[in-house]
Amino acid sequence: MPVNLRIDQLEALWLRQISREYEDICRNHNVLLPTPIFEITDSKKVYGCWRSTTGILSLSRHLIVHHPWPVTLQVLKHEMAHQLCSNRPDRGAAAHGEVFQQCCECLGVLPEFRRAGVVVPEMVEQAVAYSVLSEGGRRCLAKIEKLLALGRSANEHEAALAMEKANELLEKYHLYGLREGEEHRYASVVIDQKKKKIAGYQKHICSILQEFFFVRIVLSQLYDPRCNESFKTIELFGTRENVTIAEYCYHFLENRLALLWAANRQRFRGTAQTEKNSYYLGLLRGFGQKLREQQKNRAEQHAEPQVGALILAGEQRLAWVVGMHFPRLRKVSSKGAKVYGTTYNEGIETGRQITLNDAVSGSKPVFGGLLS
Repeated sequence: MPVNLRIDQLEALWLRQISREYEDICRNHNVLLPTPIFEITDSKKVYGCWRSTTGILSLSRHLIVHHPWPVTLQVLKHEMAHQLCSNRPDRGAAAHGEVFQQCCECLGVLPEFRRAGVVVPEMVEQAVAYSVLSEGGRRCLAKIEKLLALGRSANEHEAALAMEKANELLEKYHLYGLREGEEHRYASVVIDQKKKKIAGYQKHICSILQEFFFVRIVLSQLYDPRCNESFKTIELFGTRENVTIAEYCYHFLENRLALLWAANRQRFRGTAQTEKNSYYLGLLRGFGQKLREQQKNRAEQHAEPQVGALILAGEQRLAWVVGMHFPRLRKVSSKGAKVYGTTYNEGIETGRQITLNDAVSGSKPVFGGLLS
């Protein structure tokens, strides 16, 4: 990892990364554009600009330093949309309006970054501010926090009931919005732990979140301009409320796994890492079984024919959101992990008693990229 680099050295590395990102965007969105001259400016008033007369695409140093990399990529895509417009035969009419919006669509520019003209700081600040939850969302989260707080009880039945009621409330809130035809803003939240690898148990947590919390998850990587390194990331997509709750649950489960392992590790005698993996995967298996049973019971008690169609429509919109970010997304299967049977089975039994109680994450999303 580079250390003590001068700003001019960092900017040279940023330009190299921007060039790579540019090529990836063109390839992923099947867009053919001539490579421009990239420039890092010191402007505090203009964060991005495309000049067709000189073929220069500019990004501000202040944008890169003061905003997460996904924001920089959206500004880059915005300027690429202007470049795409300038290459069209009707370039005079293409600079603004419907044609520019079409070019933004081709490149996966989020709606809040589609205002024609150069990108100014106010546009970026407004786009990031859209991640603030709605009033209804805040009320729902407050109720869920109170319900989950009941899970702190030493009585596992009370804790399980709190868990079930909280999940039921989330499901009702989500379906209510679908029934009422409410306009949803979809958020993209990145969990970046500055690691080069995502552990197997973390992938299992992601599977649980995707199955039960109305989110889609993509395992990717993200560039960090502060250290000129790329790290593996977990990116959650869904409504603002759903990704907020899912992110909370991710951190809760990861921390609870570590706490339970620390309390029980002395009872196992196998290879430490394999024992730990066995216990973690067993815990998550048990937790998934518990959620699945609760979900099945709710479905049997409150069966509604139209609910399935509403959920399917919501999933289709969410799939479109993910496709905007990752147009060439593909699934990759991994080999099964080696586990110790006894430790794994004990983890399952313990996992069936886990409840989502203590608030474990005070972190904020690095960027709420939202789609109407």
